[in-house]
Amino acid sequence: MIGRLLAALALLVVAACARAGQGHAPGLGEIAGDWRGRWLGPAGHAVAALAVKPDGGYRMTMYLDGGDRESAGAVTALPSGRLRYQGADGNGWVSVEDGRLRFVPDGGGGGGVFQRME
Repeated sequence: MIGRLLAALALLVVAACARAGQGHAPGLGEIAGDWRGRWLGPAGHAVAALAVKPDGGYRMTMYLDGGDRESAGAVTALPSGRLRYQGADGNGWVSVEDGRLRFVPDGGGGGGVFQRME
């Protein structure tokens, strides 16, 4: 009985340590709001504004030299707690690191980094 208890405790410690290395997985409510930053995508590299709703829906405007470009999509929370985005500019992972909201596309190359507007 004590052996099983110790084995279960060891498993919990290992799982907690592994999860700690992944950083903070934000919830949808934590990323809701207005963000400003830069986006690199098929249309180019530009300053961008991002508005995320509490349900994960988002709208982004890229301010390009040739005119503004708008896109939309949704961020969803997976059972693991990680966030994914799917939108007009592709699909990928969402994270918050050092107060910055990051969109990292599948396959790399592009994405965006945003800071919350106060």
